[in-house]
Amino acid sequence: MRLEDSFVYSSKEKREKMLQNFQNGYGVSKKSAIAKREKNDCMVRAVANAFEIPYDQAHGWVKDTFKRNIGQGTNGVISTMSKIKQAAFVASGQLNLFNNDEKQITIKSLGTSPKRGGKLRNPAYTHKPVAYTVKAFAERFKKGNYVVLVNKHALAIKNGVIVDNADMQFKGYRRVVESAFQIKIA
Repeated sequence: MRLEDSFVYSSKEKREKMLQNFQNGYGVSKKSAIAKREKNDCMVRAVANAFEIPYDQAHGWVKDTFKRNIGQGTNGVISTMSKIKQAAFVASGQLNLFNNDEKQITIKSLGTSPKRGGKLRNPAYTHKPVAYTVKAFAERFKKGNYVVLVNKHALAIKNGVIVDNADMQFKGYRRVVESAFQIKIA
């Protein structure tokens, strides 16, 4: 038996390894014309899902805030997001004549991973500072919305449900959380 053969999963074993608390993050971009010609837009989708705003609004905010160019990734997210405390968005859809039509978002940095010199560490490990994995973070932070940054990627976690690319349901739960931001919507 070759070594590679011992790592082949049967379909039953693969199902056991997949995340149950998972939602495909592309749902937010289905109705957007901008999204159809985009790539490398994980930060836009993470913001749209966590802030609970349409993809086009999230795209404009990420473009303005992070100086993101169409089709390119978003740079400087940790340092820029750490400085932002609030954001406001004009409500889309049906107008409400009795309330303010502006959605207020509060952003709170939860810190960075121990390898980055931060204090966002998994308390399950007491022998040394260990960062959260995506799965452990979702299990620990079951209430509220979060923008979570892993190596060269962003995703959202909403009430303990991981909102990410569809392929990450099987292989994305062990990624190390580099930084996280709590999102409160008013």
